[in-house]
Amino acid sequence: MDTCMSVSFSCSALELDVQFLKCEYAVRGEIVTLAQALQEELKSKPGSHSFDEILYCNIGNPQSLGQQPITFFREVLALCDHPSILDKSQTRSLFSADAIKRARQILDQIPGRATGAYSHSQGIKGLRDTIAAGIEARDGFPADPNDIFLTDGASPAVHLMMQLLIRSEKDGILCPIPQYPLYSASIALRGGTLVPYYLDEAAGWGLEVSELKKQWADAKSKGITPRALVVINPGNPTGQVLAENNQREIVDFCKKEGLVLLADEVYQENVYVPEKKFHSFKKVARSMGYGEKDISVVSFQSVSKGYYGECGKRGGYMEVTGFGP
Repeated sequence: MDTCMSVSFSCSALELDVQFLKCEYAVRGEIVTLAQALQEELKSKPGSHSFDEILYCNIGNPQSLGQQPITFFREVLALCDHPSILDKSQTRSLFSADAIKRARQILDQIPGRATGAYSHSQGIKGLRDTIAAGIEARDGFPADPNDIFLTDGASPAVHLMMQLLIRSEKDGILCPIPQYPLYSASIALRGGTLVPYYLDEAAGWGLEVSELKKQWADAKSKGITPRALVVINPGNPTGQVLAENNQREIVDFCKKEGLVLLADEVYQENVYVPEKKFHSFKKVARSMGYGEKDISVVSFQSVSKGYYGECGKRGGYMEVTGFGP
């Protein structure tokens, strides 16, 4: 029995090695590696190049480029991490009354009234209650705290969904091109097949359902089973915002073909064109009359984006709807 287990493990490790080597992640790839080498040269040999500073613009990372963190967030975090100072007289002069009030509200929801302990697998219930209330206020449709999974950023949530959905190289994930390479890399790492669909640059990087149908049919003809459709809205790196009628077409396509709709919605607060408006895919699906039993939708959100810019603090969630227990 031990021998069989050993052989099985060896094969699995070999397969993982191959999958790992297939991963490409350009935003942290060769250009960044070269930049880091040049930075070391500038440090060890000042004046060795015609420039004396390197600005890293490979990823959306505003605080590294000088954006100051929002004071309220940092005050609340500090108070939650060190609650013993809440009752000290100096705290009222150092921290805003709003931050003190919010910290107390959060600590009241945490078992033991302190951070640092393991929590529920989906995250602290009280915080999920707050997120669900925010989603409901945004969409006008109910949100269940038990559908919310708190994660250390949106990326781990995406990896988790890929791990859940991909069984072998015969499983495909429809993914936009151009795309944020998290998706192609995680598909490769899990041993699945990327099924690309191409956004139309001439139409403002629009998503044509005819293109989805074409790529879906092409994948099926090759023996690949498409399992999910990734939609990044607002777009990354293209910045487009999908029209609601286009979203309805996409929802209908997923419903018809039995695809899980993976909605990357982390840029929902980064809409700068007045005539454009963000609509969540869950809201669109519910407005079409589709409920939990009709379609599976997963929405990703992150505090790295929007106006927060808290990339290194690692906070995010996914709302998982339309899945059985």
